[in-house]
Amino acid sequence: MSGKRILVLGSSFGGYHCAMNLRRLLGREHTVRVVSASPDFTFFPSLPWVVAGTKKPDSLRFDVSGNLKKAGIDFTRDTITKVEPGKNKAVGVAGEYDYDYLVAATGSELDFAAVPGLGPEAGHTHSIFGIEQAVSAQKALARVVESGSGTLSFGNAQGASCLGPVYETAMCVDSVLRKKKVRNRFKIVLFTNEPSIGHFGVGGFGAMTRMLEDEFADRDIEYLVNSKIAGVTPENIEFDGGAKIKNDFCLTVPAFYGSHAYMEAKGLANPRGFILTDDYLANQEYKNIYAVGVSLAIAPPAPTPVPVGVPKTGMMTEVMAKKAAHNIWADINNQEKIRAKDFGVVCIADGGDTAFFIGAKPLFSPRNRLIHKKGIHFHWMKEAFEKYYMVALRHGLPFPNPDFL
Repeated sequence: MSGKRILVLGSSFGGYHCAMNLRRLLGREHTVRVVSASPDFTFFPSLPWVVAGTKKPDSLRFDVSGNLKKAGIDFTRDTITKVEPGKNKAVGVAGEYDYDYLVAATGSELDFAAVPGLGPEAGHTHSIFGIEQAVSAQKALARVVESGSGTLSFGNAQGASCLGPVYETAMCVDSVLRKKKVRNRFKIVLFTNEPSIGHFGVGGFGAMTRMLEDEFADRDIEYLVNSKIAGVTPENIEFDGGAKIKNDFCLTVPAFYGSHAYMEAKGLANPRGFILTDDYLANQEYKNIYAVGVSLAIAPPAPTPVPVGVPKTGMMTEVMAKKAAHNIWADINNQEKIRAKDFGVVCIADGGDTAFFIGAKPLFSPRNRLIHKKGIHFHWMKEAFEKYYMVALRHGLPFPNPDFL
């Protein structure tokens, strides 16, 4: 058998785990190469703690290029600008990369430009996608808290799909302010594109909506649903319909693109740049292209008054990565593939002084299993999980099984 060239685009939850699984499954006559815009793996689930000021960011980032090279995986730092499926080629800023199989795991492009005034660079809001953004938000929040009073808002823009971080950050900030005994001086507001709080882009998780309504009532956190941002100024967040929130501090999650690099090839991606796939995570038009994590197109389960995307959590992404690696191995070796779209989800939404554990399979209702519980022990569980995960990444220890439901 002649050796195959497998090109993995991205080195975060999806790209890293897919590449490592491919290297484990395939003989050395096959090459595995990772091309990524950055060698840094960031543990994104803990970034709400960074914004709230309860976590130092240093422990949340690790350069994985050494791990990959040690495993026999080539690593190249480059930003992919175009994929040419007809030529089996990916084009980057610094070079071109031929492949026999390609795995799209590039994560998201943040669409701040969709809303006037949105975003930390050209706009008047902060965000949480990366350590630099989280640290910048933490510093801005600290300045407002130091001023003694203000309105703190946390929101999901129209089209957003990564919906949980604003809930966690709002509750964690509330917890910090209570400990400082200054909570009474600040108004906290959560606004979201979801039709109800706790919808999370999947139609909700049973009683979680009522649990969050009660939690927000106890914490005096106001909330707006079906919110569509018209624009952001230094003074206000303005919504369709005329509602306004004072902009002393605002952290927002924008809508995502998959990648503009995937948009030119007919049949490869949807108009937002997310890869279209079959049940085995392979594109129907180009069978040798797979997608995992945020790069994968997942249609919402039902229409909503304001567009809401479907989230792809780190746990979901790891499961996809493992299954995509198996299916590439199976394709090369004429073995049976496994279905990879029967998603489940496990996550812990932290609140600073408590946390919510959510487990569901499948992702959309009706479900075979649903768990939703609240308690401080889930906060400790999330802290312990982060610490073990990063130690495992640094020292090559086994990772927890992400698909245990």
